[in-house]
Amino acid sequence: MKKLLLSAITAICLTASIFAQAAEKETVPMKIREMVLGLDPAKIGITREKLKHPVWGMIMDTGFADGSFSLIALADGTTSLYFSDGGGIVGGGEHDSVRDASGYYLTGAQYFYKDATRTTTFPLPGDGEVKFYFLSFDGVSVYSALEEDLGNQQDKLFNLFYAAHGVITELRKIEEQ
Repeated sequence: MKKLLLSAITAICLTASIFAQAAEKETVPMKIREMVLGLDPAKIGITREKLKHPVWGMIMDTGFADGSFSLIALADGTTSLYFSDGGGIVGGGEHDSVRDASGYYLTGAQYFYKDATRTTTFPLPGDGEVKFYFLSFDGVSVYSALEEDLGNQQDKLFNLFYAAHGVITELRKIEEQ
């Protein structure tokens, strides 16, 4: 009986440990995402005087059945891609090809900023949904659309969606090298 009880307790502890490790993996990208959403751009050298445009950063979250990914691009060149399972590609802004694609994406964001709605909550998208978070000197705004509509050019932000995927392509190229 003691042996059976000890085995059950061990199994419960191992299961709890596995779930805790999985939960920790999932929280790391989310903590980074939340940190960026609450970031004061002046703390990383981005000011209204230096950047002549209202949008200084973008987060594009894309949801799928088992999680999501977040593309983060900031005007200082910071560019990263995070997966809700804990993986990601960081340091992309150190590569010219990524910086160029990210700059193009952020320039495009200026044109679509007016289509977004101010927000103070930042939920992740559902399966098949894309959320663009526009980080501006006046706060954060969000625009949501279906990934299928964006991909099929049936949503007015499809060009921004394609620009974001251009950044992802460049990030993947440097990861493969």
